[in-house]
Amino acid sequence: MERRFWRFFSSFWGVLYFIVAAISFFGDTSHEYILGPLGTVYIASLGIFVGSKEFDRWHDKHPGKRKGEMFIVAFSLLMLVFFVFSFATKGGYRITPDITATYIAVLSVFVIGQKSKELYGTRNKDQDHLL
Repeated sequence: MERRFWRFFSSFWGVLYFIVAAISFFGDTSHEYILGPLGTVYIASLGIFVGSKEFDRWHDKHPGKRKGEMFIVAFSLLMLVFFVFSFATKGGYRITPDITATYIAVLSVFVIGQKSKELYGTRNKDQDHLL
């Protein structure tokens, strides 16, 4: 139940962040002021969700389903679109530092979760090998 709540909570903030970032990037810069705080809430909720999921994995309470890659792909595509538009318009569209920082933080949380998953798998293989 708790994991579902954090999944929903982080997904909600992630989708909201994508929407506000796109709106801000493509013209309505009056919402730029909210990108920093919104990104912070998104990263915090994502960190809590991934951290609790990995904690459960290490205590053999996590089934191991993968869905986080979808957000990474979506965010990467969004960033690619932003870069293309910015480049094509010679800076007519600008990527804010808040968007870039949030993207880097999301990638970092994802990589930490992936490394934890790898380490857990390696540990289990080593334990199975010893038996």
